[in-house]
This record gives sequence, C-alpha cells and structure tokens, in this order.
Amino acid sequence: MIDTHRLANIPLFGDLDSHDLGLIAARVRDVSVAAGLVIIEQGEMPEAVYVLEEGTVEISRNGAVVSTQGPGSVVGEIALVDPQRRTATVRATTDVRAIALSVEDLQVIVAEMPEIAVDLGAMATRRLAELDELA
Repeated sequence: MIDTHRLANIPLFGDLDSHDLGLIAARVRDVSVAAGLVIIEQGEMPEAVYVLEEGTVEISRNGAVVSTQGPGSVVGEIALVDPQRRTATVRATTDVRAIALSVEDLQVIVAEMPEIAVDLGAMATRRLAELDELA
C-alpha cells in the first residue's frame, strides 16, 4: 500500500484528510516507466488514470506532440468525463514514477469523494479543450 504522506504531497490529494487518503492509498498502485516507453496509447480503451510524481511525459495526438507534463500532473483523466478510447498517446521522456488508479477504483473513489471528481472533471475538460484547439 502506498503511504498516505506520499499521497498528501500530490496536489490532487493534498486537501484530503487522513481517512480519505487511506481509502485512496488502498486502491492505487506504484508504476515505474522507463524513458521512451508508452504509458497510454491513443485509441486504446482506458485502464487507469496516472498521477506523475517524478519524470516527464510527452502527450501527442495523431502523431503530433501537444504537451509536456511533469510531476504533479494527471494524465488519462479524460476517461473520467468521456469514457471512450484514449484521445492521445502519453510517452515517458524521462524515467517516470507515477501512481496509477484503475478506472474501476476511480469510480469507487469518486462516489465516496465527489471533490475528487470535481477536480478531475475540471482537468479533463481543460485537456479536451486544449486537444480540440490543436485538432
């Protein structure tokens, strides 16, 4: 299980109390991805949402790089508001350490902690708008 103090240092979870952090810690998993590897592939069905702790990723849509994200960023959150195939590819540009939350566990957490849904929904809406502007 991931330490709740570690989760508290992530902006998305920073305002939650120890009880809520414990619920999340029981449902997330550690992920390490080597530089150059794909974390999310455009066109695939969503499996998880990722919160980056270390490293950077490049987000591309239809082969064109649209964004670079680093520690504290959430990727894959569009699956929360638009449960369809992935809209972009996310590739590690450096070694990445992240926390992964499966779509199923995310739904459980969102039902118990609606404030997480509001934050992720806002992130996803902004990201969709950014991707649409570049399309």
